[in-house]
Amino acid sequence: MTALSRGGDQRIRVGIIGASPDRGWAAQAHIPALKSLSDDFEITALATSRRESADAAGKLFGVPRAFDNPSSPSP
Repeated sequence: MTALSRGGDQRIRVGIIGASPDRGWAAQAHIPALKSLSDDFEITALATSRRESADAAGKLFGVPRAFDNPSSPSP
């Protein structure tokens, strides 16, 4: 994780677990809130329990890395 400096020149990088695009707090609250604070935070990875939902979440939220488990990143 990157520390936030006083000058705002670095963002905190965040990974979201449980980021199903169809339901849950991540899609409804956490991801939109972090995206609204884009000067301070950058969502760099998402994880869900299924490959299809991980890929859909990555595409929907514009996050470059999507996982269905910690050892299998999306291409």
